Amino acid sequence: AELLALPSDYEAFGIVLLEAAAAGLPVVATRVGGVPEAVAEGETGLLVDYGDPEALGAAIASLLSDADAAAALGASGRERVARDFTWASIVGRIEALYAELR
Repeated sequence: AELLALPSDYEAFGIVLLEAAAAGLPVVATRVGGVPEAVAEGETGLLVDYGDPEALGAAIASLLSDADAAAALGASGRERVARDFTWASIVGRIEALYAELR
């Protein structure tokens, strides 16, 4: 695969977005629900408005026609998952939140 396209009308979070990023794939997804939490726009993928097929097609075409940009987004996504979405980093954030609430 060269990229992941996820044109959903709703996603609570979308673990598939993190799986694609961990595999080094750039993501094109709709700006709905929890997607912006998983995809850093312009850093790990491209986000478009739901219901805008022209924007979706343009975003996909831009990555398919620019392998360097697609590779950069994919590499950034892989780094972000390794840094921010490991069990250790998630537990650390939860512990910090609990400490704040004390």
